[in-house]
Amino acid sequence: MTRKNRNADLSRRRFMAATAMAGGLTVAACARSNTPNNAPAEPANAAQPEPKPQPEPKPEPVRQPRMKQGTLLTGGSQVNTQTGEKRWVFSQVNLDKALDEFADAARRDQALMAAWSRDNARLITDIGFLAHGVIPHPHKPERILVFEKKGNGGCEIDLKENKLVTRIAPSKGCEFYGHGGYSVDATKVFATEYDAKTYDGRMVVRDATDYRIIGEFPTHGEWPHDCQFIDGGKVVAVTNGGGHLEGGAKPNVAYVNVADGKLLEKIEFENANINAGHLFINPQGDLAVLHAMREGLDTREALGGLSLRPKGRTIAQMKDPAEVTGAMKGETLSVAWHEKDGLVGVTNPFGNLISFWKMAEASFVSRIRLKQPRGIGLTLDGKYYAITFDKDNPNLLLVPADTRMPEKASVQFPLACDGSHAYVYDWPV
Repeated sequence: MTRKNRNADLSRRRFMAATAMAGGLTVAACARSNTPNNAPAEPANAAQPEPKPQPEPKPEPVRQPRMKQGTLLTGGSQVNTQTGEKRWVFSQVNLDKALDEFADAARRDQALMAAWSRDNARLITDIGFLAHGVIPHPHKPERILVFEKKGNGGCEIDLKENKLVTRIAPSKGCEFYGHGGYSVDATKVFATEYDAKTYDGRMVVRDATDYRIIGEFPTHGEWPHDCQFIDGGKVVAVTNGGGHLEGGAKPNVAYVNVADGKLLEKIEFENANINAGHLFINPQGDLAVLHAMREGLDTREALGGLSLRPKGRTIAQMKDPAEVTGAMKGETLSVAWHEKDGLVGVTNPFGNLISFWKMAEASFVSRIRLKQPRGIGLTLDGKYYAITFDKDNPNLLLVPADTRMPEKASVQFPLACDGSHAYVYDWPV
């Protein structure tokens, strides 16, 4: 999909649960007589009407106990070493079970942990594409959506049944770009897509029951990728990566009104060598934008990077210290937010780097050197960063959040696959 000139190629989180209170009204209605005060009394031997059958009480929904660390969700691939055949898979690993199993440091033998991982990972092997973003259903924790980055793949997954439920196709003439979200009431699904010829971005809206397309609005840029819904779902922030380096649109983050698709704010990046890839907005409104290289530059060697905008300030690309930012090669891929510490953690696979930044001060804090780190997430209790690394030999490492440094006794074990991100989710498997 590379184009050299735009003109020559133009022919391309949080949900709100609704509750209803009916108990008090029901009690009041039952205590009230249905016979007016001046109505004659019925005779004692009068025929009584047959009682109406009462519906069986509905059982209370079975609520899963909240997890402490969570379940790691990731898409990826596996290769048959004998035939070379590749298949695309989706994996679930229960981190609570893993930490319980290896709570004793003496048991943290690589062979034991490898055997445990092999026996306890749940795999879906017929995905058919590299699952990039993971979108949880607001009211059905066992259901998620996954989309492909630059492709036609999309589907709904049932985590409980561990199977693909429904395949989802992009809109006509478009491809998915990996991310999306649900409306607050879970009646609509949104997905970032781009026109395969012009690269113009669209937020395509689907009915959440059958995934038929019911609308769309512009993302106000080219090659839209990540998105996050804020202000109670009324506004969506979208990263538009920007077109080809030669003649394409500038990369930007667009804040868009969901109701009518109107642009509320556009943050453009003047550095021509980067695009706007992934983003994160915390509850205070602070913004982090992860960069990759623009189309037309070397995937491994061109610089990616990170830009931060604490609320009320101007966005700025992180430049210091130079030995860290200079190692943020290729795509700055995944992001984790530690609310208590106010830290943003990001990965750079080709730089073999994980770096941590103080959001409020837009400043560097610390780093970890690790072979090809890709996904980074935070366990539900906030005690560990869950980091996937080494694409050719996928592994998971749990790093203590208070030190942000691997320890000799850290829990580390092989994974069945390693995709772009590591999602830690509150669903036991």
